[in-house]
Amino acid sequence: MKYLRLALALPPEQRHPMHQFVVESDEYGPSRQLHWSVGVDGSISTIFRVEGDPDEYVDALAAVDSVESYHVAPSGGEFYLYIREDLPERERQITTALDHEGLLIVPPIVYRVDGCGEFTLVGTSEAVQNAVDAVPEPIDVEVLEVGQYSAQPFDHATDLTDRQREAVRAAIECGYYETPRSGSVEDVADTLSCAPSTAAEHLRKAESSVMRRLVTNSDAGASR
Repeated sequence: MKYLRLALALPPEQRHPMHQFVVESDEYGPSRQLHWSVGVDGSISTIFRVEGDPDEYVDALAAVDSVESYHVAPSGGEFYLYIREDLPERERQITTALDHEGLLIVPPIVYRVDGCGEFTLVGTSEAVQNAVDAVPEPIDVEVLEVGQYSAQPFDHATDLTDRQREAVRAAIECGYYETPRSGSVEDVADTLSCAPSTAAEHLRKAESSVMRRLVTNSDAGASR
């Protein structure tokens, strides 16, 4: 089995309206499609994790004709979003291109602020190649990583958000993790231009994510 991580350079007319909204805004980071289910009627139910404040996002979401219903759950500097909508034709084309026998899309799908959609595929060499070949024009395909499948690299549920990475990087640079500690949460907050409580929340979530992955991977290694 092989895995392939690729980025599809989606032109504006091929992007979901909310992906385009994020591309055009400086207030939001990437959105991650964590779970989805396609109904027999062509509708799709999806859970996203979006970096940023939900207020303006929800205002824009309410104007998207294909959206039937949604629910927002704020969480610090990000929010979780449940959407049910009719599967737009632009997304139906991409889904069809990646829907090959023996092929899986491993979540999350990352909708980046540069307009690209980032996918990880797992399957046979033939299925992976067929999926790449079937991506419709004018979408450009960039292969980011390819190799033999291993479960651990795809435990993306614990991946850090861009903002969490910025917080950890700022904490390292200011000495927050040094012994003795020479930096503070306030120093991290100054670097991120946010409140200390927000900086502390980013660090707490990042540390929880890293520790969870460390324990999971250690347990997996011990069981082999």
